[in-house]
Amino acid sequence: MRQSPLLVSILTALSAACSNTEDGKACFVVPAEQTTCPAKAEVPHDELFIPDRCGWEVEELTGSGTRETVSAQVGMLEACCYPAKIVEEEPNCVIGRPYFERGVLLRAPLAAGGDRAGSGLTARAIAWARAGCDEHASVAAFSRLSLQLMQLGAPSALLRDVHQAAIDELGHAESCWQLAENFGAPRASVGSFPFHDAVQVNVDLPSLAAAAVREGCLSETLGAHVVSVAAQLAPEADVQATLQRIAVEEAAHAVLSFRIVAWALQTGGAEVSVAVRSAFASPWPRLDLDELALRSNVEISLLQAACEQGIAEVLKPAARQLLAT
Repeated sequence: MRQSPLLVSILTALSAACSNTEDGKACFVVPAEQTTCPAKAEVPHDELFIPDRCGWEVEELTGSGTRETVSAQVGMLEACCYPAKIVEEEPNCVIGRPYFERGVLLRAPLAAGGDRAGSGLTARAIAWARAGCDEHASVAAFSRLSLQLMQLGAPSALLRDVHQAAIDELGHAESCWQLAENFGAPRASVGSFPFHDAVQVNVDLPSLAAAAVREGCLSETLGAHVVSVAAQLAPEADVQATLQRIAVEEAAHAVLSFRIVAWALQTGGAEVSVAVRSAFASPWPRLDLDELALRSNVEISLLQAACEQGIAEVLKPAARQLLAT
């Protein structure tokens, strides 16, 4: 039985108020030859990761660091680790490439009301409408990425393919909104995108490479694999066709992300290598399988199995190969 939206909202608010901050550990990757850790006031907070957590951020470091060898999906990494207060910022990880500003996931609203509960829509129509907004936000993410790559002097082949990816994402959004309409939503009319800041063009190569790992090599790669399985199992032809198109094009975007990171590693040297290894050491993405199960009409247990398969058979070997080159 589906829980009342009001009950879900109350439970979420209580969880945020009572139990979202925990004692944990935060680490950052260091060169193998480094034997000491800096004082906590000198720690590069933008390089910190929290082992074995998805959607959690460091609130504050609470003690001194120790030199450790940390186990990660791609092997053992040398790191400095500190006791920390950690807070859950993103309880629901997403499928695809999200758009973040200052750690906040942003998407444009639907002006036609397809993204509002309580309007008499089916849950499935709402889910497809929201998925369209997520795909629409990916256009902003790729557009920003193209400017950042230009600022860093990236090869023209990467720029061309990033622009093509943005066009693909716009097509995904339109396909999702069409399915939302098929399931009873009003025709989509997207509102203004809620940018908080001017688009950040100036970025250093280690930061860009780390973001490409998180948003592309991990999120898009795993998302493409799971969506491909959902497309094969979806019982309705129109849903199957939309998911198949998204899976194929997201797979191309995932490959593009690995190409971008490989170029950054070849160009940037040791500093980029540390940033990339730190990004891979962070918890790997947890996809919103409940939402995908609702949209695709596929049993969630099958999607969970696909997720595990994607991590074992796609993400891990691809990450190891990337780091080995």
